[in-house]
Amino acid sequence: MSFRNVITTLGVLAAIAAPATVAHAHPETTRLAPAAVRPVGPDADFLIAAHQANLAQMKLGKLALRKGGSATIRDLGRQFAAYHRKLDAGVTKAATTLDVNLPKAPNSEQKMLLKQYRAADGAEFDTLFVGSQLIAHEHAIKLAKIVLATGTEPAVRHIVAAATPVIQKHHDALAAAQQRIGDAADQ
Repeated sequence: MSFRNVITTLGVLAAIAAPATVAHAHPETTRLAPAAVRPVGPDADFLIAAHQANLAQMKLGKLALRKGGSATIRDLGRQFAAYHRKLDAGVTKAATTLDVNLPKAPNSEQKMLLKQYRAADGAEFDTLFVGSQLIAHEHAIKLAKIVLATGTEPAVRHIVAAATPVIQKHHDALAAAQQRIGDAADQ
């Protein structure tokens, strides 16, 4: 993957992440409660978006272990996959409690990005991984603030409150990895 393709990918990811707040739940993605339809709102939207992100992060973690050019990237991939597996257990439990039917796969943008990760190796993979994950984690931090400000379901607010410091920690680790990549390129 050329540097130009990496930059294009990061631009597409930024365009996808920037205007979005949460995924929109559609009537077919919300289970019917026994006597009524649960309203679709920010909490259900968050659970759907978080689940899809978790699925993508688990796949990305496996790719990073196999394709990462540095031990740092392979370690971050391992950490992200493990954390998102744990986070998804809480998301899935909350979704079941709130009668939200979760999708079975990442969204189309996440699938597109996973395809680009699969095409990259070594240093190219590392650059794509760090750049795109920094954008994704910045988006996740913004989304967490929105959910904490507008969400009404205690289970969802608990998930977000617990995840926020981990998201920030991952963001900081990515920023440090980006600095190392930049320093290595300067030498």
